[in-house]
Amino acid sequence: MKQFLSLSCLLLLLEGCSKSTVPGPTDAEKGSIRFNCSITAQVATVQEGGTKADPATRELPASCIPDVNQMALHLTGSTTSTEYHYENMAAYDQPLLDPDDYTAHFTYGDSEAEGPQAAYFEGTTTCTVAARKTVTQSVTHSLSNSLYTLEFADWFKKYYTSCQIQITTSSGYQSTHTITSETESVPIFVKPNSTLYISGTAVKTNGVEVTFPKTEIGTTAARTWHTIVVDAGSAGQANITVDFDDTPTSIEEIDVELNPEA
Repeated sequence: MKQFLSLSCLLLLLEGCSKSTVPGPTDAEKGSIRFNCSITAQVATVQEGGTKADPATRELPASCIPDVNQMALHLTGSTTSTEYHYENMAAYDQPLLDPDDYTAHFTYGDSEAEGPQAAYFEGTTTCTVAARKTVTQSVTHSLSNSLYTLEFADWFKKYYTSCQIQITTSSGYQSTHTITSETESVPIFVKPNSTLYISGTAVKTNGVEVTFPKTEIGTTAARTWHTIVVDAGSAGQANITVDFDDTPTSIEEIDVELNPEA
């Protein structure tokens, strides 16, 4: 009899232990996302002899590329009201999520800003969260806005001793460029689908000052590095030639009257 009672107690004890190992309903219904993030430095560009229809790639300077932990995150569910905002990925705490399809949108910078420090990066990915699972999701961030650099051709430098050239965007941002000994031009980041205009003044080797009226030269494209080359016109022609990637534009120079009332 004692042996029978001991066996019954043992079976009850084992049954109680098996029930205690089952997770609570809240934990059992949740999952999470672990993000494996990277940033590409590659952007499109039109090299000499190429066309916009057949672009090459070019690597952004390292100083323009943020660390992956600097990316902000907006995480939303497709059918639930779940929504998370993180100012940077260093603060991401891998929260427990209801099973659902989620969209993660990463950003760095201000999409409306323009200038040498205005690089704007984005990355988007979608994934499905299941109960009691942690999904590892890879996502690559890339430049989302556009950039340009301006160069002066050797013939322009020989024909003009100094200049003040302005590039103006359709949003009103303006960059000024002068003839310098620097070999590397500073990249200027601007919004995509922005119309660019050139204008300015220059002084010829004979001391005559001329102006270049504001002229449209091209439209920027997303994730593209545009090159603007300013060159003097052919001998005997009072104009300059501006190449925006593979598109040339001729701009007439106008002499500046030093004393128009004389």
